[in-house]
Amino acid sequence: MTELVYERGTRSAEEVQQEIDKFWAELDKSDELHKQLADSGIDLAAVPDPLRPGAIRVDTRGAGLDPVSVSLVIAFAPAANAVLTSLWHQVLLPRIRSRYGRDAVREEKTPQP
Repeated sequence: MTELVYERGTRSAEEVQQEIDKFWAELDKSDELHKQLADSGIDLAAVPDPLRPGAIRVDTRGAGLDPVSVSLVIAFAPAANAVLTSLWHQVLLPRIRSRYGRDAVREEKTPQP
């Protein structure tokens, strides 16, 4: 399973997950989303419909009173993680930042060895 870790921004893990779930729900009804995916070169055929709702999961790592010490962890299903990672970087993350501001999800953290 591929994981990307981000500094937590103004949106909680639950709010980011809701945005991802909303994207999956809107996908079949939206020609605009299909065009955006095609323009980005993303072919969701690698992610069958039944697997989509759980294909990208958002969780937190770390704890404490200081919200800066809490990270958002974006985990991708192993069967299609290349497609899902592209979907996250090219469509979902920009969509969330456009809706809630650049600091909704802060910068990606460098993986720790």
